Amino acid sequence: MTQAADRAFVRMEGVGHCYNPDGGPMAVQQIDLEIHRHEFVAVVGPSGCGKSTLLRMVSGLLIPSAGKVSVFEKQVTEPRDDVGIVFQKPTLLPWLSIRKNVLFPLKHKFGRYSAKDEKRADELLAMAGLAQFADHMPDELSGGMQQRAGIVRALLLNPDILLMDEPFSALDAMTREQMGFDLLRIWSENPKTVLFITHSISEAVLLADRVLVMSQRPGTVLDLIDIDIPRPRSEQTIQTPEFAELTARIRKHIYEPEAH
Repeated sequence: MTQAADRAFVRMEGVGHCYNPDGGPMAVQQIDLEIHRHEFVAVVGPSGCGKSTLLRMVSGLLIPSAGKVSVFEKQVTEPRDDVGIVFQKPTLLPWLSIRKNVLFPLKHKFGRYSAKDEKRADELLAMAGLAQFADHMPDELSGGMQQRAGIVRALLLNPDILLMDEPFSALDAMTREQMGFDLLRIWSENPKTVLFITHSISEAVLLADRVLVMSQRPGTVLDLIDIDIPRPRSEQTIQTPEFAELTARIRKHIYEPEAH
C-alpha cells in the first residue's frame, strides 16, 4: 500500500456538537471513529441521535463544537472537493436530461464540461445500468433509477469519500433492497471510502464492513461492530445465521440500551 493510500481515511476525535451557540444540550458527544481507505462504514441509531450531524461534520458543512474531524490528516474546516454527498432524495433538476444532471456539478463549478467528462458520465451511467436512459428526463425514471442517477452524479468528480445520508429511505421496500445490491455492485467496481447513514439495521449489515451503533440523543457510540460476512454479498447473505446474529446484536443495542 502506498503512503498516500495509507493516509486516506477519516478520523473523528472526541467530536461533539451543540446547535445552540449559547449553549444547551449536545446533539452528539465524544465520538471517536476512524474510517480507512475504501472501507464502508454504516451508522445506525434512533431518530434524532445525530447520525446526519456526523455526516455533515465530515463533509465540512458543519464545524463541530468539540473535538476534531480530519480527512487525509487535515482538519476539516470547510466543504471539500474530494467528498461526494448523496442525499435522501436525488434532487435531480427536472428540466435537464439524466446525462446533463450527472454533468451539472462540473457545469456549476467550472462553467463547462468536456467531451472527456461526457464520456466519463456515460461510463458511470452504464455501470449503474442507466445507459439507455441517459437522454431521458428525470420524471421518466422510477424512484430507484433516479437515486442511482444521484449516486452517479456524486461519483463523477471521482471523490475519495462518499457520504450517503439515508439515500434509500424514500423508496418502497422491494426497490430499497434492490438498491442495496446495486450500491454494492457500483462500490465494488468504483471503490470509495463510504460513510452511510441508515435507519435500517439489515441494510447496514448487508452493505457495511463495520456498523457504528449510536445511542439516544445526545448521540454517543454504543458499539462499533465488525461485519465479518464474506463479499460479494447476495440475497443468500440475508438468509445466513451470521446475518441474523449481527442484526440481532444491533437491534438489542437500540431497543434494549439499558442492558449494556
